[in-house]
Amino acid sequence: MLDIHQLRIFLAVWQEKGFSGASRAVYLTQPTVSGHIKALEEALNTKLFDRTGKEVLPTKAGEALYPYAKQILHLVAEAEEAMSAFVKGESGRLRIGGSNIPGQYLLPDLIGRFKTSRKDVNIVLRISDTAGIIDMVASGEIELGIAGACLERPELIFEPCMDDQMVLIVPKGHRLDGLSEIDLNDVLYEPFIVREKGSGSRLAAERALTSAGWPCFDRLNIVAEIGSTEAVRQAIKAGLGLAIISRQAVEEEIRTGIFHAASLKGVDLRRRFYLLWRKDRTLSPLALAFIDLIKSIRADR
Repeated sequence: MLDIHQLRIFLAVWQEKGFSGASRAVYLTQPTVSGHIKALEEALNTKLFDRTGKEVLPTKAGEALYPYAKQILHLVAEAEEAMSAFVKGESGRLRIGGSNIPGQYLLPDLIGRFKTSRKDVNIVLRISDTAGIIDMVASGEIELGIAGACLERPELIFEPCMDDQMVLIVPKGHRLDGLSEIDLNDVLYEPFIVREKGSGSRLAAERALTSAGWPCFDRLNIVAEIGSTEAVRQAIKAGLGLAIISRQAVEEEIRTGIFHAASLKGVDLRRRFYLLWRKDRTLSPLALAFIDLIKSIRADR
C-alpha cells in the first residue's frame, strides 16, 4: 500500500533535488527523510532515486511514479477541502421532501433562503402525499421530510416545525358565500371534495371533525377524492363542490374573491406540519443547517 506521507516526501526530494532541501521543506531531519524514501522503495520493490555525489536524480521508476504521486496528493487535497466544506455545510447535496402543502408553498422559499449563503449546495426536492414522504424518509430516499401529519413509525423522529390553518372553501356565488362561520349541518348535503387517503390534509380534517364530535367524513356528501391540492383547487373552480383545504394553497383566490374562506363552527381546523428524519441515521451538516433555518424562522413568528 502506498503511504501518503511517504509520497509527500518523495515529491519534496524530487522538487528540491536532494535530501537536505527536502528535509527543510517537510520539517524533518535528513535521516528521517532518507528513511521514508527507503521504506517507499522497499514497498514498491524498486529504487526511486540515484545518489550520485551531491546530486539526487530520479530513476526511471521514480519518473514513472512522479505523475501519479502528484495526482494522488492533489486528490487528497481536494478531498480534504471538500470534506471541510461539507462539514461546515457549505457544499454537498441535500435530499428533502414535502407533502403537498409544505412541498409546494413552503419549501421553495426555505430552499431559496438556504441557498443564499450556500451557492455550492445542491438541493433535491421531492413532493408527495404525507404517507409517501414518510415512506421516502424511512427508506433513505430523502434525508429530511416535512409532512402534514405525525404517524406511528418507530424508526422515525417527528418534530413539530410549522403551523397551518385549514379553512372551508366555498366558490363565489354559492349560497354560503360571505358567511364567516358555517355550521357543519349546513354543509352535510353539499357536494364535498376531499384529498385521497394518505394525505395529511385529509387526515387533519378527519381528526378535526372527530374531535368536534363528527364521525370523520362519513356524513359528508363526498363526490370526489383527488390526489393533489392543485387538482382540488381546480375542482372547486369548476363548481364540483366545497373543500377543506390549507388557506396557503388558495390565498390568491380568496384575495381576488374567486373563493370564500370560512371556519366551521365548533371545529378547530388548525394543524401542524412535522419535520421528520430517521432515528438511527446521523444527519449531515447540511440537514442540521436546514433544521436550524426552520427553527429560526419559527422562533421569529
